[in-house]
Formats: sequence, C-alpha cells, structure tokens
Amino acid sequence: MEYRFSLTPRLIALAIFSGVALLVLLFALGYQVGVSMAARPAPAVVDNTASRARQQLKGKISGDAAAAAAPVTERVNAAQKAAQ
Repeated sequence: MEYRFSLTPRLIALAIFSGVALLVLLFALGYQVGVSMAARPAPAVVDNTASRARQQLKGKISGDAAAAAAPVTERVNAAQKAAQ
C-alpha cells in the first residue's frame, strides 16, 4: 500500500492557521499562569508598611512644627520668666 502526501494550498493554510492558533493559546495559558503566580503582598505586610509610613510622617511633621515654633516658644518662655 502506498500513501501519497501532497501539500495542497488548503493543507498549507490549515497548517499555518493551526500553528498560529497554537501559539496564541500557549501565550494565553502562559499569561494566566503568570497572573496566578504573581506575588501578592500579604495584608499584614501592607498594613505594617502603611502604619510605619504614617508614623514616620507624623514624626517628620512634629519635628517640622517644633522647628517652626521654636522662635515663638523661646519668646513665650522669656516672657513668662520675666513675668515671674
């Protein structure tokens, strides 16, 4: 028995279409796997980071406010001493 395989234009088009469809499906599968494997930060880590940032900001604001109020507080202290 003899088989003859001839590449007709229809078979070539089908092979190209199947190859492109396979590549698209593999890309979609890889994308979905990548999304599911993406590192998501734990809620506790996010909360700790946010609270640490708030504390640093409060400290900076308090320091800036104290530095800005220093000349006024010196005058008030001097006035209180003079009044006594």
